[in-house]
Amino acid sequence: MNEMDEPFIEQLRQYEGKWVAIYETETERQIVGSGDDAVEAKRDAEKNGYTEVVLFGVPRFDAVFIPVA
Repeated sequence: MNEMDEPFIEQLRQYEGKWVAIYETETERQIVGSGDDAVEAKRDAEKNGYTEVVLFGVPRFDAVFIPVA
């Protein structure tokens, strides 16, 4: 983790179970769109003037992930 990660993870909590569009540079990372699916999140980001984004499905924070080998 770097200095941008912890505040960003806390910001993601409000989008639990949703999709977000993330705009990232070397010095900042911000959520610029959101929606119930990736299409809605992308559309919301474009409406806010961002076309180059990363889409991410925010998991439930109370969920546990167990990798299967």
